[in-house]
Amino acid sequence: MLLNLFCGVLFRWGDKLGVPGNFRARMYWKAGRREIVPLLQLYDFLSQERPLGQYYPTAPKWSSRSQSIINRLSPLITKENSILEIGCNTGRNLNHLRQAGYKNIRGMEISEQAVERLRIEYPSLATTPVDIGPAERSIQKYESNSIDVIFTMAVLEQVHPDSRFLFKEIARVAGKYVLAIEPGQGKRSHMQYPWDIKNEFTVAGLTFIDAKPWSVLWVGELTPENEWQESMHAYDAFLFKVN
Repeated sequence: MLLNLFCGVLFRWGDKLGVPGNFRARMYWKAGRREIVPLLQLYDFLSQERPLGQYYPTAPKWSSRSQSIINRLSPLITKENSILEIGCNTGRNLNHLRQAGYKNIRGMEISEQAVERLRIEYPSLATTPVDIGPAERSIQKYESNSIDVIFTMAVLEQVHPDSRFLFKEIARVAGKYVLAIEPGQGKRSHMQYPWDIKNEFTVAGLTFIDAKPWSVLWVGELTPENEWQESMHAYDAFLFKVN
């Protein structure tokens, strides 16, 4: 009871009182809160230097997680195709793509600190274009069908209901394919929303190809040492084609 009352105060006044986003997130989680935070509060949380659940202490040079993207897309595209990652964080996926020979890559990331670290951890990405800011704002400057492939990994689950139009924007900008590695069912929490990925993109005009469990795209054993977590069983790789 007291924790929920405390969270109610944080939910309404935490931003104005200057309460750190990570602290608020921990309190909401402990209280089992399900109402999603206001949009600006979500931006504030994701823009922190080390947001809870979004900060990775290591920067692997080779990644089973990132290889799953290539395993899904390589039969469909060439290494000359343009690729955009929405929510690139510190650059693990983009670095992996570059090391595999995909040169025409770029990213979007809300956290300026994450992009700074991307430049340091992965020198090969020193000049890779990365738009800094909320994706629903950054993507609006792109021409229609201007990027061959757009992909996300555990990002769309954190799109705020007020930013639902991002699905249509992704569909508008994509030229060939959209790959979304996101929860198949989705769950609602203070910073997550249970989007129906297949429905959102088909309503936006894309053609659904298929959805594969993320686990079947993994290289090697499904172990923590190989970057796998049990929670990842909830994720599917949704593939769509531009009409």
